[in-house]
Amino acid sequence: MASPPVRMTLTWSVPTGESRPITAALQGLMVAARGERGCINCCLTTSMAERVTINYIEEWRTEEDLKRQLRSDRFTALAELLESASGRPTIGFALMGAVRGIDYAGEVRQTLEL
Repeated sequence: MASPPVRMTLTWSVPTGESRPITAALQGLMVAARGERGCINCCLTTSMAERVTINYIEEWRTEEDLKRQLRSDRFTALAELLESASGRPTIGFALMGAVRGIDYAGEVRQTLEL
């Protein structure tokens, strides 16, 4: 029996003026992710009120597939995007039997540097 997919979820509330460049950048990252081995699904949605809420989700076949992505230049570009805009997103990683925060990405990326 196959294991359930693992998921990275990003939820971000930004001022209206920041939403267009952020969603354009996320669309580019999403297209690149879809071409990667192990990618099951990616989606990007927005909802608008006083601020724009951006929801971005990537699903990967295995945790190893996700880890490979967290170590990639594509994820580095995502991290740079997250640091450049106002407001901090909420990032979660749904793994086998656990939900982790951004600390998970830091741990995975740190093993690359060792």
